[in-house]
Order: sequence, then C-alpha cells, then structure tokens
Amino acid sequence: LLYCVVFWLTSLTCCGQDVALWQQFNGRYDFTVVGNTLNPMENNPNTFCSILSSSSASLNLLPTDEIEKAFIYWAGSGTGDFQIKLNGQIVNSERNFPIFRNNLNYFSAYADVTALVQATGNGLYTFSDLDIQPALNSFPYCVNRTNFAGWAILIIFKNDVLPVNQLNIYDGLQAVSSTQNTLSLTLNDMNVVDNLGAKVGFIAWEGDATLANNETFKFNGFDLTNDINPLNNAFNSTNSFTGSNELFNMDLDVYDIESFIQIGNPTATIELISLQDFVMITTVISKLNNQLPDATITFETPEIECNSRAILIDYTVYN
Repeated sequence: LLYCVVFWLTSLTCCGQDVALWQQFNGRYDFTVVGNTLNPMENNPNTFCSILSSSSASLNLLPTDEIEKAFIYWAGSGTGDFQIKLNGQIVNSERNFPIFRNNLNYFSAYADVTALVQATGNGLYTFSDLDIQPALNSFPYCVNRTNFAGWAILIIFKNDVLPVNQLNIYDGLQAVSSTQNTLSLTLNDMNVVDNLGAKVGFIAWEGDATLANNETFKFNGFDLTNDINPLNNAFNSTNSFTGSNELFNMDLDVYDIESFIQIGNPTATIELISLQDFVMITTVISKLNNQLPDATITFETPEIECNSRAILIDYTVYN
C-alpha cells in the first residue's frame, strides 16, 4: 500500500501540464510579446547560482493599437514563487504549471495583467521580486546548468486596419530533452480562410545557444527558421520580436507560416525536437486569417390581423 501511495504521488508531478487551448480571440486582432531573462549570462558554459533581482522590457505599440488583453508568464528553477511585482505592483499567480524532470522541479506561472498594461500603455515594464534562490542553493541545478528564471507578457491588441483574424493561445508546461526528444502539440479549433499573414509564436524556457543538436521547431512537418533562429538551433536564447540574441536561457520567437498551412485546415501540428538541450515550452500563440461561422436565424409564426397591412414577425439570431 505504501509503495502504491508513493508511486501515485510521484506520478502527479512527473509530467507537467499539457499545453492546450486556453483562450481564443476572433476579430481584428494581432499579438506581440515583451519580456526578459533574469539570468546574468547563459548557464550552459558558465557557472553561477544567482539570478538578477529585476529586469525590464519595453512595449511599443502603434497609437491606433488598442490593448485587449495582457497575460504574464514567469518561470524558473525549483517549486516556484507565485507572487511577483510588475512595475512595483504585486501580481499573484492565478494558474501554476509545475514539472518534474531529471529529478528536479521547475515551474511556470500565469496571471492576467490586462488592467495594469492598459493603464500603463507603451513604455518600460520592470519585473521584480521573483525569489528562486532557495532552489539555486540546492546543489544539482547549477551543476546541471538548469538554473534559470525569466518572464514574458503576451499582449493581444486590436486595430481596425487589421483583417479578421483568429488568435489561439495554448499554454501549460511541457519539456523536451535527450531522454524524451520529441514533443508533439495539436492545435485545434482553427478555421483558416486565408493563409496571408499567418504566424505562430512561442514562449520557451531554458534553451541554450551553445547546444544545437538537431534542435528544431516544426509546423505541419516543415522546419521553421528566421533571421535569428537557424535550422537545428531553434531554442538559442533569442527574441524574434526585438532581434536580441541575449535572452539568456529563454526564447520569445515568432515565425511566418503562410507557406505551411492551407485554407480550410481545422487543425495543425507543432513538433519540438531536441536531442540534447533541455527545453520547456509554456505558451504557443497562432494567428490565422479567419472568418466567423455564419449566423443562423429562426422565425416565429407571423402575427397577421385582418384588414391590416402590418405583419409582426419575431425572429432570433444565433451565432
């Protein structure tokens, strides 16, 4: 009985939470991501057991962009710290994603910070008060070079000049490494009417620029690359939104997928492959040109009065 209980408790924390559809937006929407690392340098070639007390990133939307939603994700080594500060304001985690890999704990956390970001708008965002030092004081993280922390804010904005798009946000916490080198995610609930402007982005943790052993990010079976993410080194501490290659041990990347998706596709497949580097992914965001389903209308029996030209018809519109 004791063995069964221990086995059951262990199984609860071994796999993390599958990355799955969290929210969907249909309309004239687009997205961007801002964030930064708390690692002072990349951990793979270096030995250090501390993180920065804070870091900052700038949001630069157009004057005509209107912030619809803003979600913050943060992550690090250990079992987690679920109260942080953003621009000096306390933010408490609303959803936690633990994962247990290679006999060590890691975590990611989420909070809705829409009101704060709408009030602040463009400008500098400073993240602080994340404490993972108790975990880093533990011997294995620094020896294994998996000591890290970072944060990212996903911003959904609307603008009347944009086409009608569908934005899908998938989140959780799953990992790939040398022991489990492929992670497949199926993106459901899509309704593609045009591939123009289609893109997919992700927030990932613990990638190393110096580890590039068949490390690929695939969409519908096609390898994705861009100017700062070469083939076989997809998780290389880069930020596609700013062009930075010093986002130590995390990645904020976005890719054009116009050529890899077809009109009418209801689903798509993402694959993350790494034969050496330990990488965790917490958020995937897709943007597809979309059309909402046609509305349906039902009519009630008309009310007709004798000697009257007026006909009263009640009807209901369903979407």
